[in-house]
Amino acid sequence: MLLLLFGPPLSATDIRFSCSLWGCQAFQERAKIWAHEHGHRLISYEVGRMADNLLGFYRQFLSAQSQDFDILLIDTIWPGVLGQHLVDLRPYLSSSTIEQHFKPIIDNLTDESGHLVGLPLFTDAGLLYYRKDLLDKYGFAPPETWAELEHIARVIVEREADPQLVGFLWQGSGYEGLTCNALEWIDSYRGGTIIDATGEITINNPQARRALAMARDWIGTISPRTVLTYSEIETTQDFVAGHAIFMRNWMEYWKDVEAPDSAVKGRVGMVPLPKGGADGKHSGTLGDMSLAVSRYSEHIPEAVQLIVYLTDQQAQHQYATDYSFSPTIMDLYAVLSAIPERSFMFAFKDVLLNGVARPATVTGIAYPKVSKKFYTTVHAILSGEVAIDAALNTLEADLRLIHHRANW
Repeated sequence: MLLLLFGPPLSATDIRFSCSLWGCQAFQERAKIWAHEHGHRLISYEVGRMADNLLGFYRQFLSAQSQDFDILLIDTIWPGVLGQHLVDLRPYLSSSTIEQHFKPIIDNLTDESGHLVGLPLFTDAGLLYYRKDLLDKYGFAPPETWAELEHIARVIVEREADPQLVGFLWQGSGYEGLTCNALEWIDSYRGGTIIDATGEITINNPQARRALAMARDWIGTISPRTVLTYSEIETTQDFVAGHAIFMRNWMEYWKDVEAPDSAVKGRVGMVPLPKGGADGKHSGTLGDMSLAVSRYSEHIPEAVQLIVYLTDQQAQHQYATDYSFSPTIMDLYAVLSAIPERSFMFAFKDVLLNGVARPATVTGIAYPKVSKKFYTTVHAILSGEVAIDAALNTLEADLRLIHHRANW
């Protein structure tokens, strides 16, 4: 099928592949196999450890119509920002190649003109990691609500009497990760998604205030103040060292929890994040990553061939089994359920189906400004620098100004 879509074999060339350090290994290993089989050479550009480092880099180079790279690793929140610089993949792909992926992800990668600007590589959502051994020791089941999590954390920390043990770790530094965490808290209380699908600003509501007050009260009690400086990296490091009972993180960090040198290997479980009370809901922010092709590439057909190869069923099965990256091809979850070491991924399918998306599609190119205003405000609330009511009033006004200027 690919030969029919792409035509005869292409001449040897260099394919430039850009991604971040944390995500390159799994995909570049497979890309090198493809390059060798097709007589091409892969040149990789690795930019920082976090996906956040990539966006500014991409905007700078793409605005200059640079030909320095062909393939880009893009976050779920970037299509609206970068889409004008990316190749429409639909003319190159069969409908079955596209439709095998989780539809909300494909919808997110499709612009207003129907152009598909990326192919999903893996998906993710926020989850709760918990110490099975400690919960079992004290007779607790995994928490269904945030109040239950708080109670369990307090009891176990007190009874363990370990000065290094804390209750709950999460991503509290002022960056996109805090947007993800805070959105989960708010959505779990049914407080909306900051800006709804119609573009209406909804953040200033009682449920959002209640969720943020809850998280503010964690600081210095079940969560250390240092959590306000934590990204996924620091959170994971402390948890795998055995210093926390609960951790909010992404599925992809399971491989670190189960690594041979992990102090908690074999003693951790995963469940959906808690609900905001009996009337709340489980919520996990969606965090898929995709591969796109630059419009300014001199090797578009070759680059498209490679990203199809890197996102097909065989590839996503490998990423899931070897690296704990969650597939975007939904049929793979039934296959993975038969593998004992990856059977937990079948339950993740429900988390994915009930995940919450950040308001990136509706706000388009303005999303980075929206998110920065949001996570900066949340960080100030959690740090005790501002009162919640005043902070949300100011945030609402700031978002209305961005809305007026961006006209989303």
